Amino acid sequence: MGAPPRRYPWPLCPPAALLLALVVVGVSAAEASYEPYYNVTRSSAWRKGRAQGCNLFRGSWVLDASYPLYDSSSCPFIEPEFDCQKFGRPDKLYLKYRWQPSACNVPGFNGADFLNRFRGKKIMFVGDSISLNQWQSLTCMLHAAAPNAKTTVSKRDVISSVSFEVGSPSSLDLFSL
Repeated sequence: MGAPPRRYPWPLCPPAALLLALVVVGVSAAEASYEPYYNVTRSSAWRKGRAQGCNLFRGSWVLDASYPLYDSSSCPFIEPEFDCQKFGRPDKLYLKYRWQPSACNVPGFNGADFLNRFRGKKIMFVGDSISLNQWQSLTCMLHAAAPNAKTTVSKRDVISSVSFEVGSPSSLDLFSL
């Protein structure tokens, strides 16, 4: 009768690892075509262990037993339409995938380190529903890493923001447009 439904090789709800790669690298797809090699971080541990010429844009999704990095049902920042489990997705295997570049290992996400490195800074996500999904994933990963942090949430029109205050008056502010 009709053609069978098309099956995509990636999950419909992307794992949070994609968010981390996009936030930490901070480059657009257009920039990647000109210069595909980027340092992920400046930490000495990363420099000592990384292969020369690591291309973060070439690799594959691999299963990782330490994933997911957060439980969507306990995250106060995720909207219902972005919570695949609450929205009715029956399987959970897609939550166990992370991005693995072909020629190197990327350090795992460390929420406490992320909050310390970006203390006093602002990060803004501008775009469509994908950037909103990434913003929610990052806020959920940070909430899971620092569940006792004081958070301040503000929503005005299409702009949402959340501030994480950890240990001192200085905070990290995340915005979504």
